Amino acid sequence: MTNSPIDFLVAAVGVTPKSLPESIRQVGNLSAGFCRSWLAGDMDDALATSEEAFQLLDHVQNELLRHRDDKSKIGGWASDPFKAALDIHVGSLLSPASPADRVFFDSCARGAGAMPPGAVPSALSLVQALNKLKHRRRSAVNFTAAPSGAHVLYIFTNAGSGQPDAIASLDIQDFCNACKSALSAM
Repeated sequence: MTNSPIDFLVAAVGVTPKSLPESIRQVGNLSAGFCRSWLAGDMDDALATSEEAFQLLDHVQNELLRHRDDKSKIGGWASDPFKAALDIHVGSLLSPASPADRVFFDSCARGAGAMPPGAVPSALSLVQALNKLKHRRRSAVNFTAAPSGAHVLYIFTNAGSGQPDAIASLDIQDFCNACKSALSAM
């Protein structure tokens, strides 16, 4: 591998890009900063912080999914530590989501994201969360931000690629910790 500027973002198969650990760390820090800004009513800072975090989340999900795609073609994938790390639970998944669930999701005020009442979600794995992030629509994302720093992201994904409509909720700190575990297993 040469030391060209692109090496920071993309590395050869089997090599961790230099930017990935830093991106994961920054997502966790930006999450905390976003919560502080949101709760203080500083919407300009909250928006800027959110946009920066989503750029980093896109990078993290692209790299981890690319690495998964590469490694899954190699023998022994079923017992690979990286696969096990991708299976770590980071939240909840309601799938399929009904039209009434969609109406509920859309009716939630900004910052008051939630699963529909009576929903019985299943566990959301890291790899599922990465895919939900990848296929999100900007208008179908909500969150909660607690004074304790807890930050939960809610994502509605439309049906496609054989998957039904779904609502995912992921705790950003759990997500970052699982990403760090996946990084260690790369």
